[in-house]
Amino acid sequence: MNKHKARELSSLIVICALSFCLWMLIASFHTLAIFLDQNQDVITLPKTLILFKYICIFLPLWLLNCVLAFMIWRRPEHMLTPLSMAASIAVMLFIGLPLLTANKVLIMLWFADQPWTLFSQEMKKTSAFVLWVDLFLIFFSYFLQTGFAMWQRTAAKELELIETENESMGLRLQLLQGQLKPHFLFNALNSISALVRGADRRLAGTALQQLNALLRYVLESSKHEWLSVADELQFIRDYLNMQLLRFGDRMHIEWQIEERDWHALPCPPLLFQPLVENAIHHGVENHHEQCSILLELQSINGKTSFRIRNAVFSTSKARNGHGLGISSTRERLQILYQDRASLITEKSGQADSIFLAEIQIPQTSCGDRVMNTGHKL
Repeated sequence: MNKHKARELSSLIVICALSFCLWMLIASFHTLAIFLDQNQDVITLPKTLILFKYICIFLPLWLLNCVLAFMIWRRPEHMLTPLSMAASIAVMLFIGLPLLTANKVLIMLWFADQPWTLFSQEMKKTSAFVLWVDLFLIFFSYFLQTGFAMWQRTAAKELELIETENESMGLRLQLLQGQLKPHFLFNALNSISALVRGADRRLAGTALQQLNALLRYVLESSKHEWLSVADELQFIRDYLNMQLLRFGDRMHIEWQIEERDWHALPCPPLLFQPLVENAIHHGVENHHEQCSILLELQSINGKTSFRIRNAVFSTSKARNGHGLGISSTRERLQILYQDRASLITEKSGQADSIFLAEIQIPQTSCGDRVMNTGHKL
């Protein structure tokens, strides 16, 4: 039995149990009404027997609910069509109403200690009002069950749609995060390749060691949906240290980090790194000028704000890069946070200008969601 069928079977059991409680409650109210409306001297039966009598009267209606629930559970597409519902009502009118009335007459004869030979006579004495009451109870039982089943079916379809959408977004998120890994690796290897082609092979060896640590972090982060802001910031520090080996004095890094416990705040893996790659690619790699990169991390209105600024020179070579970083990060934020997070890019000036990229994500407590890798700021 699959998970969906098991969930429906447990729902069927719950429906039957709730239906039993409902009809027993109605039987209790009838018993209470007997003692409130009639003189106590007229009542000859004990309270428990009167309650039992009404339980026996309403028991067929509970069985009717259970049968309907079982039939809808077995064939919901067939039983909830207008034609099937009309046929069910007709069957209940021509079969259910006589049976319900007959059950009531038999119970009355039994508790009155009358012979069952009076059954036909008592059936003929049944008033139109009693028949209307029985008819109302049958309709109430039917529409209560079918109405609940239709609501439950609609809710199940909505839940299934939400689960499908969540699975789709989860797969898309994995794809986007998966795109960042080869993109990061390509840029890191490109930097090491430049060092290998240079004269200082010692720097290339140091860069390979740093790349090894970065790759371990990337592999470890792929096992977790959330890390801490502190982990991500330390990863950015290590990545920039490796890039400094390549660019040397041409790249100047400045940090402005607000003092607080960044280990306690969650962050998706590799969220900041594409913005850093973008700053290096357009601010340092595409020209031979000296470039300053300013990184800021602070808390603004209950959100974690990560900003990065870099210069863009008019002498930069026309290389557009891969175009994955900014667009993929913006799409990841939309999937993870909807409208509660943002990625803003801004360019000021015409020739030699400043490019700003800022990410803002909600500051919620990490709890058990954050995998702390032990990095220290």
